[in-house]
Order: sequence, then structure tokens, then C-alpha cells
Amino acid sequence: MRPLIESIVLWVAFAGGWAAIAASNLRRQPSQPPVRLTWWAAVLWLVVAIPSVIQLAQPQLLDAGMRNAAILEHGEWWRVVTANVLQDGGLAGTVSNLAVLAVSLLIIVRALPGLHAVLAFTIGGIGSMLLQLHHPGAGNSMATLALVAASTVIVTARRPALPASVIGLVVIIAVGIVLTVLGNEHGPAILLGLLLGALIRFIPALRPRPPAGREEPPT
Repeated sequence: MRPLIESIVLWVAFAGGWAAIAASNLRRQPSQPPVRLTWWAAVLWLVVAIPSVIQLAQPQLLDAGMRNAAILEHGEWWRVVTANVLQDGGLAGTVSNLAVLAVSLLIIVRALPGLHAVLAFTIGGIGSMLLQLHHPGAGNSMATLALVAASTVIVTARRPALPASVIGLVVIIAVGIVLTVLGNEHGPAILLGLLLGALIRFIPALRPRPPAGREEPPT
């Protein structure tokens, strides 16, 4: 029962983040659809998808690249990277993780420049793996959650804040705290993403530039 509840809670976090980001996209450019495909989003998705699909035919790749005790015992630190592009949930888990990543990227490309999104995904994924060194596993779900959480913080901090974005942010914060207390590995990933989003938004040197012709008030 507990795994089912945690899975439902995770979907709530994704739904909250997607709604918050999509609402911000529609406010900034109401004449455009809230989703869009860009080259960098396609490349990022393929970087994760190709090894994940190959792994289905070559299961030994999971043992070779997953997060496990070898990171500490043998210094195989590259596993904190490769574990983000391999999946430990079989076919169903692979399809689910890749589908969620695709949806997230389609929504986020309207909210963040490619560099910021790729960095949030990469740092969030590697950082989340480092926080779970004693728990074997693999998958891109933590990196995706960190990206969605970071993006939600960034869009919610824009003025004036939208109720949908605020609600989505509150939902993600609550889920991150609950899952962390329950010992679920996705909780710290969400909290890390929230921190990344705050750093990107409130440090001027990191803050994304507004689209041409649009100025955002200082925060």
C-alpha cells in the first residue's frame, strides 16, 4: 500500500508543477500553446532514452552503470551520471520515466532557456544520486522532478504571481517534505530542485533573461 501511495503523491507533484508552469506560459504568451518542442529538449530526451532502450536488450548495462556501493568502495563516481540514463523499473518503469520526461520538457521549454533547463536537470540528477549513495538504483525520475521543481520556483517568482503557479509550488514543497520524511528518494530530489530554482531565479547572474520585448520587474 505504501509504494502505491508514494506513487500517487509523485504524480500529484508532477501535476502541480506542470499546471504551474503551463499557466505561466499562457500568461506570458496567451496566443501560443503552452507546450513547444525545441532541438535541445529533443536532444536531452534522446540522451536519456537511447541508453534506457538499449538497456532493455542488454540488461547487464544496468549493473555496469547503476548507483550502488561501488561508487564509494571502488571510486566509480561516474555512476552518479550513468544512473540517470538507465532504468531499474523494467519496461513499465522505462516507458513511464521517458513519457514523464517528454511531457515535462514540452512544457518547460516555454518557461526556461535551454542552458538553464539542461543544467537544472543535470545538477538535479547528479546531486540526487549523490544523496542516495547507499541505496542502489537508477532512473531519470529524480532528475526530472528536480527540473520540474526548479522551473516551478522560477515561474512562480515572476510578478505578478499566478494563483495556479503558487498552488503548484505549495504542492511540490509539501510533497518534497512528505516524501523526505517517509524516506522516499524522490523527496530530496524535489527539495534539491527547489533550491536550484531559487538560486537561478534570485541570483542576478543566473537569472534567465526575459523574451525579447518583455521586461520583468526586479524581485
